[in-house]
Amino acid sequence: MEQKESERINYLFFGILFAIQVITTTSSILLKENLAGSRMFFWFYALGQSAFEAALFIFLATLILRYLGKISFSCFIGFAFTVYALQFLDFVTDRILDLTFLQGVKAFILDETWENFRLLLDASGISFPLWILIFTSLGCVPLLGVGFYHATDWIAKKYPLSFRKEILLQVLICIPAALFFWDYTASKVIHPDSYTAFVKSLPWKRTFLTPHTIQLPLGHRLILPPSEEETKESITKIDQKIRNRPNIYLFVVETLRSDFMNMEIAPHLTAFAEQNISADLSLANANFTNISWFSIFHSQFPFFWYKRVTDNWSIGSPPLQIFKKLGYQIQVYTSAQLEFYGMEHLLFGSKNELLDSYQTFHHAPKQPAWDSDRQLFEKLEADAKDSNGQLFIVFLDATHFDYSWPETDSPFTPYASEIAFFRTYPTKSNIEKIKNRYRNAIHYMDKLFGAFLEKVDPNAVIAFTGDHGEEFFDHGHLFHGSHLSQEQLAVPIYFRVGNRQLRVPILSQMDIMPTLLDAVAGTTFPILEGQSALRPIEWPYAFSSRFNAKRSPYEFALQDNTYKLIAQFNDKDQIFDSTGINILSLRSCCDLTMSQYQENAQQWVQNQFGPALNRLFPQEEK
Repeated sequence: MEQKESERINYLFFGILFAIQVITTTSSILLKENLAGSRMFFWFYALGQSAFEAALFIFLATLILRYLGKISFSCFIGFAFTVYALQFLDFVTDRILDLTFLQGVKAFILDETWENFRLLLDASGISFPLWILIFTSLGCVPLLGVGFYHATDWIAKKYPLSFRKEILLQVLICIPAALFFWDYTASKVIHPDSYTAFVKSLPWKRTFLTPHTIQLPLGHRLILPPSEEETKESITKIDQKIRNRPNIYLFVVETLRSDFMNMEIAPHLTAFAEQNISADLSLANANFTNISWFSIFHSQFPFFWYKRVTDNWSIGSPPLQIFKKLGYQIQVYTSAQLEFYGMEHLLFGSKNELLDSYQTFHHAPKQPAWDSDRQLFEKLEADAKDSNGQLFIVFLDATHFDYSWPETDSPFTPYASEIAFFRTYPTKSNIEKIKNRYRNAIHYMDKLFGAFLEKVDPNAVIAFTGDHGEEFFDHGHLFHGSHLSQEQLAVPIYFRVGNRQLRVPILSQMDIMPTLLDAVAGTTFPILEGQSALRPIEWPYAFSSRFNAKRSPYEFALQDNTYKLIAQFNDKDQIFDSTGINILSLRSCCDLTMSQYQENAQQWVQNQFGPALNRLFPQEEK
């Protein structure tokens, strides 16, 4: 007997989508860093969710076709295909940003201004025509799904597969019950690190039960930084006089991971670090550019970046204000786009009034980033010759994705083509090819810096840093901005101040400006939160925030030379109303999970990081 249309299923359509979902979720779970076990738990959970979802779509499809007709059925098929497509895109965005696709859309599109969105697209390294094609393709996903359904249905009709609705109903009842029981038996022993790492690999991004979150009440809200008026008043009271004003050079390099600073990749910078001032552990205050720039130039904790943006801060960088008062002229040379998130005005004042000159060397497909950096160095060397009393601030961009260098000078081969960045399943060979692009870009930048050192005045003060690091699936992610791994946070921070040769225990980016001011003025300034590398380190900690698009960062890492705490403010949307933190992970500074402290996490955190937390959450309100 011929099967009724409403009782027949296109098993190829749903079977292929189910298989793709199982493959992507399995790949995601296998490729995640297994910090504390539980990989098998999440794999079975993902399999159960995938099976339930496929059964539910089949059941609903038969009902809609039977009772609502073919038009409604086609709309449902387009919807179902879109759901599967979004879950596949989740796999891609999770690999890169540790976000779901919809979280990424909200953060980078819906919550952004058009100008920031345009700059983000430009920073991606993907051309605008290709972005238009990508967005157009996303809009056509439902139609593609309907077409795919009809193409596979032709085969399914020739080789029909019968089914009983009772079996579908049993599946829809039994799978949730099995998942709940599976969850109940394991939720009490699932390590929070594992849950955080694996939950985004699940089709639904959640489980029925979640591990207990360890909370640390701190009693007081986050202390607020000085207001603009208070800062201006403090700077007005500074009456420091200096006779000698050597030139100062501050280099801020895009995407520079400190463990790539070695004699093979960056010989000039490696020698520079060994012969001058560096740290055992040097950290970015954020894993994304804008917040790191803020901490460098405001010498301030990264949590306050967005507050100063929303407060319409107009005087620019307080340390640069002090340099101006000391008689320095400030010159900026940049191949990076400083308009990003309005940083140009947050750093240099509402009309860039802190700057005496502002020279841009922007790049485009016809002018690669390495060539812009080369031109920048040529102009810098010409302008700096025979000058005095100048603070030169230099932003270099060739080491940013997709890593730029003259390919005629490629010591590291083979290297990846641009398209290799979008392979979400990383083989060891692919990763090494991507790393070789990165090595070549760093090597070329190092060569430019080495040539500059040969010509610069030996009495000049020099500071060198990266804005953040870069990850190559070391912990399951690519690039930066995704999570607070050491690969994304550890950056070079080097100083040359006369003939001093020092190795300090720990530095972060908010220490750069205090060190430079101390080098020329011989004193420190209490309005800055950073500390000078030229003096004994009295506060051996560093706070680093995770990128949260245009909003205040709510997740952070607090670490010293031995341990790392990863936590979130207990009010993610209003961090300044938080009176405590949720502890996500206790780790070594090398990102090894410290499970032995988990049961007494609150006491351990207070013992290890109490002085650091008390600085931001003071016991007495100020």
